[in-house]
Order: sequence, then structure tokens, then C-alpha cells
Amino acid sequence: MKRIGSTSFLVCMLLFISASAKAQYTDRLGGNWNNPTSATITNIIMDRYAQRRLKKNLEAKRQGTNATAMGGPTNDAALHFRSSGTLLKTAEIANLIDPGNPQVMSIMKVILDEYEKGARAAGKPNDVALALSFFFATNASVYHDGGQPGDPQMLELRETIAQALVEGNALKGVTDRQKQEMYETLVLFTGFALAAYQEGKQSGNAASVQVGQQLAGQNLQAITGLSPDKINFTAEGLSIERESSAAVATPTQPSAETTSSPNEAAVSVHAGKLVMEFEGNEVRANQLYSGKRVRVNGTVNSIDVLKDGRIALTFHSAAGGYAQTRCYFNKSQSSRLAQLSGGQAAIVEGTVRGLGGGMDGRGFVEMADCIVP
Repeated sequence: MKRIGSTSFLVCMLLFISASAKAQYTDRLGGNWNNPTSATITNIIMDRYAQRRLKKNLEAKRQGTNATAMGGPTNDAALHFRSSGTLLKTAEIANLIDPGNPQVMSIMKVILDEYEKGARAAGKPNDVALALSFFFATNASVYHDGGQPGDPQMLELRETIAQALVEGNALKGVTDRQKQEMYETLVLFTGFALAAYQEGKQSGNAASVQVGQQLAGQNLQAITGLSPDKINFTAEGLSIERESSAAVATPTQPSAETTSSPNEAAVSVHAGKLVMEFEGNEVRANQLYSGKRVRVNGTVNSIDVLKDGRIALTFHSAAGGYAQTRCYFNKSQSSRLAQLSGGQAAIVEGTVRGLGGGMDGRGFVEMADCIVP
């Protein structure tokens, strides 16, 4: 896997890490990871590592061994896939980075080829758990300027992730095609960030190092909804510090206004995190958010005009969960909303109403009287 950061093609990377390419890349992983299966995978991994963080010292003393080795061999056939023989997501992702540039597509193929060589050498070809390990370990290491993680540490992490996913039955009913799409998404976004970072380290280009770190941070936040500062990978393994509700938002008094004023302090929260709050504990989430003005950031999924004339903006729920955050606007916000599009990062403000909509009445965390600040 270390070949990704050391092959000669890296000298080409700066040609593509321009301001426009970075803008197109920003927060796009969420769109490629936004489905119920991916949300389940993310939540299982985050829950496992939240538990491990609390129990780490006690388990180490009692077992006298590394926690990643606990639990014995895992029957993880469900985490592998039979390749379609073609690339399923590569062209789409290359187009996000620099539309129509054939050299970017070539770089994406090199990233996948080099990763797959390492995976085969490790005896884990076409393995979703290893791709997840590569994603978390590499992005966390790059973001924190820790260099490229070693393969033994990544393989240890892979065993822990595999055990969690098998125990959680996370990939039941998922097709080989869907697994391959997840695999390509994880490897390509991670490989691109790593390549930029390694090129900068090898050439002494601080700007390229910084771009690699920024992309790695965006990757982590797009999947988890957490600040990348909360996710780290060291010799002791992966740590994910889930933010408490108090850290995410401080309750405020409901606002009688339908628009915010410069002196009005609105709670700020990621759209995916808001979904996780409501799906994890609806009673607590209602106490924290319902009836309050909230400023939500995330990646736009769609903007639609409803039959009653209102406009609905729906965010991707990349952090996990089945629902999405949906914000309702009146026509006065049309000009502001016309400047946004699907796949773009955005910030909106509105009054949280709670879970509603969808076929089961719980398809969205709904926000009313919304504005684009």
C-alpha cells in the first residue's frame, strides 16, 4: 500500500491541485457514501471505537494483549466482493476532481492499481474492511501530519473493523457491485489526499502537504460528521472521540423571529450529526433543538419546489443514519437558493421541528422558516 505515496507519478499531482479542483472536490465524498448501508457501516465503526476508547485501559490490563487482536479469527467472507471486471466509480470521481481531464482518470487508475497490489500481497484482495482501514488510518495520519501509516498497523485495524462489521451484520444483502462501489470510493478519495501529501513531503512543497491534509480532513468529516481533530491513528491504533451533545450544541431560547439578526446566536451543527442526534435519542434531541434556531452545514443533496410553493433543500446525511436534514424556505429565498446546487457545501439557518416526512413519517429532520445566511 505504500506504493501509492512513492510512485513517480506523484510529480504530476500539483497540476491538478488548483483552487478550482479543490473547490470541486470539497465535501463530495458524502454524496458517494450517502445510502443506508454506508450509514450503517459508519455507525458500527464509530460505535465500536467509542466503546474501545472507554474500555481500552481495563481490557489491556485484563487480557494482556492488544485490543485489536481480541475476539479471535473472524469469518468475514461477506466483506469481500467479486469484481465486476470494470471500474464502477472511478470515472465519476475523476470528473469531480477535474471534469474532462483524462490525466486525472489515469491517476485514479494508478491509485487503484497500486492499492490493489498491496491488498493482494496482504492476502486481502477486494476487501471492503481493508479499504475502510486504509481510509481511516491514512486520512487520520495525513491530517495530523503523521506520515503514512505502516501496513502492519493497517492490517490490525482491518481485523477490528472486520469483526465489528460481521458482528453488526452490516453487509447483509449488499451486492458485489455495491461493495465494489464502496471500495473504489474509499480508496480513490484517500489515495488522492495521500498522493498530494506525499508529493509535498518528497519535494519539500509545503503547499502540497497542506492540500493533502485538507483533503484528508474533508474525507473524514464527510463520512463521520465529526471534526477530523477528533479522529487519530497512532501506534496504539485508531481513536474516534465522539462529541457529546453538550459539545455539539448549547441550548438556546426559541426565537420568535423567522430570520436571524446579527445579534442572534444560533446553534451550529453538521447536517449528518443532527440526524444522528435525533435517531440516537429523539427525546434528548427534541430538548436540545426543537423550536430553536439552528445553523446547519453540510452537502446539498437536492433543491426542490413543492406543490404549495415552498422550496425544500435536502442535505446528504453522510455522518450516518437513514433520515436526512430537510430545510423549508419561502419564495423570498429563491435568489439565494438559485446560487446553490446538488453536491455543493452550504450553510442554512432555520427552526428545527423534529422528525417527520417520508413514507414512515420519520424520513427527515425537518427545519422551517429557513434562510441562507
